[in-house]
Amino acid sequence: MLFLSLGSNLGNRAQYLQHALFQLHREVGEVVRVSSLYESPAWGFSSTPFYNICAELRTDLPLETLLPKLHTIEARLGRVRTATPSEGYKARTLDIDILYYGDRVVQTDTLCVPHPQLALRRFVLQPLADIAPDFADPVKKQTITALLQACPDTAILTLVKQTFVLPVRKANIPYHYITVEGNIGAGKTSLATRLAKDFSGQLLLEEFATNPFLEDFYKAPKQYALATELNFLKERYKQLQQTLTQTEYPLLVADYAFFKSLIFAQETLPFKEYTLYEELFLLLFERMIKPDLYIYLHQQPDILLKNIQKRGRSFELPISKDYLERIEQSYLSFLERNPSLHTLFIDVSYMDFVNNEDDYEFITALITQ
Repeated sequence: MLFLSLGSNLGNRAQYLQHALFQLHREVGEVVRVSSLYESPAWGFSSTPFYNICAELRTDLPLETLLPKLHTIEARLGRVRTATPSEGYKARTLDIDILYYGDRVVQTDTLCVPHPQLALRRFVLQPLADIAPDFADPVKKQTITALLQACPDTAILTLVKQTFVLPVRKANIPYHYITVEGNIGAGKTSLATRLAKDFSGQLLLEEFATNPFLEDFYKAPKQYALATELNFLKERYKQLQQTLTQTEYPLLVADYAFFKSLIFAQETLPFKEYTLYEELFLLLFERMIKPDLYIYLHQQPDILLKNIQKRGRSFELPISKDYLERIEQSYLSFLERNPSLHTLFIDVSYMDFVNNEDDYEFITALITQ
């Protein structure tokens, strides 16, 4: 019986914790219980607030093997450890601490079990009390509930509405129509293609190359913006409607959403033209069959630029970092204004789901859970 504390205060905190549970379940042992999620102030240093959970695992790994394994998982998910303890605490994507390993008591130069500061940390004791209130500390001979009641830490913890489930890959996707969206170069087509193949679905790719105005638009955007956006709108509507009414596959996976027309039109059209375009878009959007699931892939702009350069489409090469940042903000604003759209936000900025099978399986686990 192994009890762990997991925390994150950088990036997509909840996803880092979910991803860590996935890695632990695969590489350390069966995750049998997970606490509620709490937000708490940084402990021992000044930084952004942490998300914290505790987990109980069943494992056969000896302690000597366990600690390096946990450090490997932390590093894989972006944790950068300080070179020396004198550098103090720092913000981190993931922190995994061993709290208890059964009733064993171990003290070496590199490992202390039970965790020596456990009784002083409310952000540890509160989630631990969720899953093991009656567990008795082998040193202090007190239950976790008693330790929590006596804890001198006065930090206020906030319960966060979040459910963590064990992301074990399942055989089927529980949706009929999925759209993968994201910024230019985020990997939409790569993910949509793999999902359609692995789950016996029909793949629907955007036919962007057929837009006769696109290359002219990148050379003279003001002159060709309206024609370019209207052509995109027409072709996307026609392609989606034809496919959705004729497909016989149990699963359809598209690498674009119809509403991307509005996102890019907002960026390219002057106000008066955009207002007219928006009215036309909304008339068509109301008629559309909506996906059961929108997957939005978030990627850092610097990596997007590298991906754009790598694929070498000449008309995309002038795209700037500022442009990509505006496009993402427009996507997020649209999704925020339309909460009825079932959206799964996935931060892929630390992943390589094309070349790393573990990253891809984690994404499929998020989809199939």
